[in-house]
Amino acid sequence: MNTTKNFLLHAVKTCAVATVVAATLGISSANARDPVNVSLITAPFGTGSYVLGSALEEISKKQHPWLRIASSESPGFIFNIKKLDKEPALKKSMIVGSGAGVAGLAASGDKPFDKKYAPPLKLIANYSLGAYWLATLDPKIKSVSDLAGKKVALGRAAQINWAVQPESIMRHGYGLGKDKTNIQYVGTKEAVDALLDGNVDAAVVGGYFDPLTKKMEVSPQTAEFLASGRKITHLPWGKGAVNKAKSTGMKMANITVPANAIEGVTTPLEVAADTISWMVAPEFPDDLAYETTKLIISNIQSFGEFHALGKLMSTEGLIYGWETSDIHPGALRAYREAGIIK
Repeated sequence: MNTTKNFLLHAVKTCAVATVVAATLGISSANARDPVNVSLITAPFGTGSYVLGSALEEISKKQHPWLRIASSESPGFIFNIKKLDKEPALKKSMIVGSGAGVAGLAASGDKPFDKKYAPPLKLIANYSLGAYWLATLDPKIKSVSDLAGKKVALGRAAQINWAVQPESIMRHGYGLGKDKTNIQYVGTKEAVDALLDGNVDAAVVGGYFDPLTKKMEVSPQTAEFLASGRKITHLPWGKGAVNKAKSTGMKMANITVPANAIEGVTTPLEVAADTISWMVAPEFPDDLAYETTKLIISNIQSFGEFHALGKLMSTEGLIYGWETSDIHPGALRAYREAGIIK
């Protein structure tokens, strides 16, 4: 009798345990989600944008249960915006490398774009902040206003940060349009080479900046220029000149590079900056924008393992230079949960 009783008691307990396990498994299955693939097009192979895009892909594989970001190179940010326009189905599943400057020009239809690309892209996160200004080897040139009638080498004509924005500041901030200054669009490295060779009077230089730590990483060609051993004069834009260019619709930010943040620069530099960002179309799903942004915030320290620019990433920098209305609603939710935006 006791054997039968014990057997029945054991059976009841076993059944109860099985029920709990089954319920737990059922909950787990309900919460499980199949992998969701999101594509990311960045910039040309070897650039910081390309490397950090690859970093985001690796982080998604290792740190997220179902979000899978597949990164690939592209010809550049202008191409990225045009691709979304030509293939609208991608707007629900693609992140693109972009920035405030290029996205603003696309939305307004100004050169180098041939039409208005609307509605404007929305921010997921900045992964860098580029800062740009002019430098000279001529001791007689003390400020940008002294460049009237001089030769100035910029990046290629389609490069927003290295050419379009500097030209806009010269024209609107100092009245130095192409009729008063000989502007040559030669490329970033080529601009510095032309200055070192004495073929131009000034050239565009710059680097990448963290607004939280105030640290700066100069661009490769700028590092080469600084290492030349020549007597260099850096020409700050000044906030007033940058603001005049901004008043025309050119998207930029004012930043002050602290003294000694750059080798040989002992006084603060008031220069222009532009965001370098991961952006999406408004159609991009809220939950994917939310999860992507949470992933970036949670793993922000990991990007420095992939590229020097990743070491400049900070929570403050992720949204620097943008209004909340420019941020994708899903991303905005993640920033508010993290306390980055109140």
